[in-house]
Amino acid sequence: MPTCSSTSAIAALTRPTAFAKPPLRKQPLLAAYVMPTRLSFIHSGRPASTAALLTRHAGAPAPRTPRAMSLGAQSTDKAAVVSLARGISASSQPRVPAASREPSPSEPTVRATTLPADAADASAPSPPSPNNSLLRPDPTLALSQQGVLKLMALWLVYRACGNTALVRMAPGILKVFERTHLSWLSNAVIRRTFFAWFCAGEKEREIVHTMRRLKDAGIGSILDYSAEADLTDCDARAAADSARAQANVKADALAKEYFHGMHMASQVPRAFAAIKVTGLADPEVLYRLSMPYRRLRAAFEDADHDHDGRIDYTQFKNVVLPAMPGGSRVASPSGIFSMVDASNNDGLVDWVDIQMALGLDNPLARPLYLRSSNTGGIEEYGAIESDIEDYERMISRTRAVIQQAADKGVRTMIDAEHTYFQPMIDHVALVMQREFNSPQQAGGRHGSSTLVYNTYQMYRADAYQRMVDDYERAEREGWRFAAKLVRGAYMEMERERAERLGYPSPINPTLEATHECYNRGVRFLMDRIASSHRSRGDTTMQPALFVATHNNESIERALQLIRELEIDTSNEPVMFGQLLGMQDATSYALAREKLPIYKYVPYGSLDEVLPYLIRRAQENSAVADSIIEESSFVMGEILRRVFRTSRKQASVSSTSSST
Repeated sequence: MPTCSSTSAIAALTRPTAFAKPPLRKQPLLAAYVMPTRLSFIHSGRPASTAALLTRHAGAPAPRTPRAMSLGAQSTDKAAVVSLARGISASSQPRVPAASREPSPSEPTVRATTLPADAADASAPSPPSPNNSLLRPDPTLALSQQGVLKLMALWLVYRACGNTALVRMAPGILKVFERTHLSWLSNAVIRRTFFAWFCAGEKEREIVHTMRRLKDAGIGSILDYSAEADLTDCDARAAADSARAQANVKADALAKEYFHGMHMASQVPRAFAAIKVTGLADPEVLYRLSMPYRRLRAAFEDADHDHDGRIDYTQFKNVVLPAMPGGSRVASPSGIFSMVDASNNDGLVDWVDIQMALGLDNPLARPLYLRSSNTGGIEEYGAIESDIEDYERMISRTRAVIQQAADKGVRTMIDAEHTYFQPMIDHVALVMQREFNSPQQAGGRHGSSTLVYNTYQMYRADAYQRMVDDYERAEREGWRFAAKLVRGAYMEMERERAERLGYPSPINPTLEATHECYNRGVRFLMDRIASSHRSRGDTTMQPALFVATHNNESIERALQLIRELEIDTSNEPVMFGQLLGMQDATSYALAREKLPIYKYVPYGSLDEVLPYLIRRAQENSAVADSIIEESSFVMGEILRRVFRTSRKQASVSSTSSST
């Protein structure tokens, strides 16, 4: 049986412990979503063979065929589930193949295009028992890297996050401080607590220092300029030329900041940099351009009456084309259909055909996105002519930023954002991946490192199928697919907006479906990573997966899959990641065993990163009981150091007295 670096590392994770800690009170399973667990990670250092690794925990050789996916019921207390469902990022519900069920009226039926049926249903192993765990984080390993003052700040952060009422009122409290001209006071407190723990800083020196400190511990960095953009109450300003000019000036300035970010990231080997597309264009433009994409997909689902994933010319002409703002103005529907059906000319097209042919990167398709007039507010369906010009500017900015990253050997991740922007964000990501993840780029000066990753928020009801479709598109167009899977970061905001505007929530309705969808996506890509390596014999075009999660069970499953599929992680086809200041026990444990682990490293001014910090507080507050316990653990570390110092001083004093 072949041996690889990743299986050796995972073997180390399973070594017998030399010193057993006293049993601790069992943590709620879902507490692992955000905070470190208190499991021991002490081991004896005795070697473990690959053969022993494959049988030690399962009791028999791991099966070589995909298993049916089932997370099973999770025994968590009801209060913890409800709390998590309200406050933290959930992910999307995986799709049952269309042939096996009828679509829900509120949920479009989504199908794989050309993938085999068992590919979409392939699944992760059943959840491991605590005794079979491959992952054994030790919080002391991470806390030992921090000074006492930083630990005291962390203790205050945990105590604040443990107060759910305080976290809920925090945005309003900050507005009161702003109105009373006392922002200097609230900012001073936030800067020394939340900002100090969850952000790398504002200046290049402190940011690079944070990245290097992580690198010394075996942890990579994903540098993230955390300024965010969203829609405003702007119906009146939508038609104003001055507002448009101001938005473009702001986007140009942010592109320059990204250039600076690539420079900082390049100072630490094999770093990433994150990009937010909403900063590279006016959010209103993104919104207007995204609306036709959403309706186009819904129209395709409506037209596909037999649910086989394909439609003919009549269905395209009568259902799909009229759904576009400019569809009624098309003089030759047959010409548009021929353009979509160009790949095989068989009279049938699927969603990937439509996505490839009718994207905004095709100038011939752009009139379909335009409304009948350039007047009206942001909610009027369709784009205006100036939006196409701004689209071109956005693509140019994004291309320039990623080219700067490529020149400096920095890999890039395009962040997911609000669902009402996401169709256009995904479009930009696909255009950049087609250009920078091509075989020519992969074989160039940067070796096999994929330059552009797209992000999939798996708490969305359509996330799994979108990922599968994008993978299929990469196969057809011949570029390397690279994905970062997260659960999501805007759950409460998305649900509130959907309720206010009266449309179905895009978020998966249950936490269990979130976990299932996330693990299903990981399994789908791991299977293809393994099969690609076996069939092609090299890693140049091997898919790449970034497992970004604070859920220890998902990490455990991923480690099991790496072991079962014998995936060599030395070229980083699979990586793990957590946010700076969160799940440090897991991050340091993975780094200790030489597995690819990265931290998202936010930076920026306090005003710019404040929305990000509020989301971190909300995520931590969702598991308040665990937070309180962890704060006690941090305080124990502080007291241990204080008493150790006191004993040393007493010992020195005693020695001095005796002499």
